[in-house]
Order: sequence, then C-alpha cells, then structure tokens
Amino acid sequence: MPATAATKVPVIKLSFEEFDLERGYDTLTVGDGGKIGDTRRVLYVLTGTSVPDLIVSLSNQMWLHLQSDDTIGSAGFKAVYEEIDRGGCGDPGVPAFGRRSGDRFQHGDVLTFFCQSAFELVGEKTITCQHNNQWSGNKPSCVFSCFFNFTAPSGTVLSPNYPEEYGNNLNCVWLIISEPGSRIHLFFSDFDLEPQFDWLVVKDEGLSEATTFGTFSGKDVPSQIASNGHIMRLEFQSDHSNTGKGFNISYTTFGQNECHDPGVPVNGQRYGDQFQLGSSVAFRCDQGFIRTQGSDQVTCIIQDGNVVWSAAVPRCEAPCGGHLTAPTGVVLSPGWPSFYKDSLNCQWVIEALKDHAVKIHFDKFQTEVNYDTLEIRDGPSVSSPLIGEYHGTQAPHFLISTSNFLFLLFTTDNSRSSAGFSIRYESVKMESDSCLDPGIPVNGRRHGSSFSIGSHVSFTCNPGYTLSDQEPIVCEQNHQWSHALPSCDG
Repeated sequence: MPATAATKVPVIKLSFEEFDLERGYDTLTVGDGGKIGDTRRVLYVLTGTSVPDLIVSLSNQMWLHLQSDDTIGSAGFKAVYEEIDRGGCGDPGVPAFGRRSGDRFQHGDVLTFFCQSAFELVGEKTITCQHNNQWSGNKPSCVFSCFFNFTAPSGTVLSPNYPEEYGNNLNCVWLIISEPGSRIHLFFSDFDLEPQFDWLVVKDEGLSEATTFGTFSGKDVPSQIASNGHIMRLEFQSDHSNTGKGFNISYTTFGQNECHDPGVPVNGQRYGDQFQLGSSVAFRCDQGFIRTQGSDQVTCIIQDGNVVWSAAVPRCEAPCGGHLTAPTGVVLSPGWPSFYKDSLNCQWVIEALKDHAVKIHFDKFQTEVNYDTLEIRDGPSVSSPLIGEYHGTQAPHFLISTSNFLFLLFTTDNSRSSAGFSIRYESVKMESDSCLDPGIPVNGRRHGSSFSIGSHVSFTCNPGYTLSDQEPIVCEQNHQWSHALPSCDG
C-alpha cells in the first residue's frame, strides 16, 4: 500500500483584545494540551492591565484557567482564538511608541523592531519564527528614556514605563531646550508618585541664576508651570521600595510677549485659541464634573512686568454628592475617570419634574466587593425605602423610582479602591396603565413586547452566555417591574 502523507496538525492562536485583572490577585493561566492546570504545560500566567502578546499553542489544544480572589472585581478580558497551520507563528503586533520591519510570520521569518525618539527598546530587537510555532522572543516594549534632551517646540515627558508603574532606584534627568528668547510651559495630565520618598524636581535653567519651581510627590496633580528662561530641567528620583503609576507631562514653547497655551482642562472644554496680550479664553467642565478651582475665563495680561494669564485654568472634578434637578445628567464617583478615593460618604438627591419618575442607567460599575457600597433609595432621603445596595460589579442595567425623587449614598472604606461608576439619569413621564420599557440584556434577547399592568416579559441569552435570573419580570400595579433586568454572563 502507498504511504499515507503526513497530516498537518493545526495549532491555536490566541489574541487578546481587552485585558484588566486585579494585579497580583486575579490571574489567567494559559496552558498547552488538554489537561487543565498541568503545571508542566503552562505557557503564561497573566495579570494586570497590559494587553498580553499573541499566544500560540504547541499542540492542537489550549486551556485557560481564570482565578480571582474575594475582593475587587475588574472588567476582565476578551480574547479571540483561531486555528492556524503549524507552519507559522502569528502576528506578534507592534509595541506602543514603536514600529516594526517585516510582515511575514512563517518559519524562519525575522521581524525587527524600533522605538520613537526619547524611547528605549527593552527586549529583543529582532525575533525569529521558530519551528515550534513560537517566536524566539516576546515582542519588545518601548520605555521612555531616563535621560533625554528635548529640542522640539512641543512634546511629552513620561516616567519610565508609564502608564505602568515605574521602577525602583531611578535617577532620571530631562532637559527641555527651546530657542533663546522663548519660554516653556508644562502641563501635568497625570501624577502618581510614592509620597515623600519618590519625587520630581522642576528647575528653570535658562537664566543667569537657576531657580527651582518645586519638588513634587504623592498623587496631587501639580499646577501648570511657565518658565522665565528657555531651558527647563526635570529631575526624577525613586527609592528602593514602593512605586506608582508615574506622570504624564506635556510641554509647549511660546514667545516672551504672549501667554503660554493654557491647554484644555481634563474633563473639560476650551473656547478660544488666541494667546496674545489682551486675548481671553473661556472654559467649561464636561457633564458630571464641576469646577473645583481656577476660573471660567482667563485673559492674557501684564503683571509685575511678566506676561501671564489673569487666573488659573479651572480643574474639573466629579463632586462628592449634590442636589440634581436637570432633566438629564450624569452621576460619577469622585475621582472619575480614575479610581475613586478612600473614606468617602457622598449623597446625591436626584429630583425629577412632578408626575415624573427618575430613571438611572448604569454605564459602568466597579467597586471593592463588600466594602465600598452604593445604596439607592426610592425617595429624597436616607430614610426613604431601600431599592438596593450594590458593590463589586453587580449592578442592574437601570432602575426607576416610584416618585420624582431618588437618593444615592456612596460609602467607601479607608483602603483599596476601584474604577467606580458612571450613571446616567433622566426624568421620565410615568404611564398610567403600563411600565417603562425594561430594555434588553447585553448579549441577550427579549420575549414579549407588551408592558401593560400584569404583562410578563422573559429573556434568553446568545450562545456562550448564561441568564442570571430565569424568572420572567412582571409589570406590577405600582408601574414597576417585579425585579431588575437580568444579565447575560459569559
């Protein structure tokens, strides 16, 4: 009998689109073969918020094992898998702040990586697709250099490894050098250093005598800084222990007889782009944020012989509580879009028009399980009937009050925080003989289109998802559904 040709055994390519697990406590282990948990076949153990590189199995089977602890939940991950021929390694991607030479991924193919100016390549500059379907090394990363002289009229200064945590025992120096006769403006968009032990010093070195603008540490974002000379020096030092996310600083250069670009407030808008003497610029905070410092309008003036703005640019922050009467709006956890703060006790009262109800939609909800809680009550005060207490990631798609008031109380403990919440609210007219549209679960379907008193509506999920509550919802006499919209969970 003639010999049978060897059958090509396919392998599995796993590509991550999103990844967010509590660092160090929640992990995803990826292994090769069909026996889940076999430590001899582990390919990777993943945690944190960095989207992992492409993973290719050695055989035609791959297993994933997700483990989480009993506290903070996170968004999780989304990965796409694909069967590919054994003869290739798959596209490893391009590092952030970098580029790649080479676009073939078959056995023997070589890829070369490069970084943008002011970034250093960490890892292998070249990798080769091997016969075991694995690249000879991981995709490298581009990390901001610890020493660099900036001469462009605008740019960005980052702590090494930003937005991931910087390393220990760093001693970095950056010079920003503009044309003689010009000045330099710094704008801090993010700042997180270990208090007291890690610090950033900013100096003005373009004059006959160098001056220090300040030494900055902790999590308070520094105010904008404008130099008097044409050279600024930034010195960053970290000690041998705890670190932080670091900083993100943008700089621009400008002339002696004009004001610096005031920038756009984080969580806000700017109106006006003329910065000469006499020019004015206005600002407005985004929905859900309020001005906590600075001015709504600034004018470029001469003060004590210097060309400066008449007031500080506003800071827009999510407030801790308030009485909200607009027909629509947003409630955000303090600190949004970053993590909320410790030891909070925030109260909001949402007041709708008379003969209306308050409807709230949860766009994002993530708190420390059991310890950081959002309490919602059907009325104007802490003594109103309780609708529910929510923590972790378990919050309904939306809620509706029975009166024209809704009360929210957000309390946090003095330790670990999380992403928080973004809640939209609206004033809705109550129907006399029906309930409001209950919505449809994400990744699910609704069965039943009548919302009149006594109507039943049921739900099912798409393949791969499980319904959190099989019981149909019923429109009750108080114009409320019998329970919240169920979810379709992966």
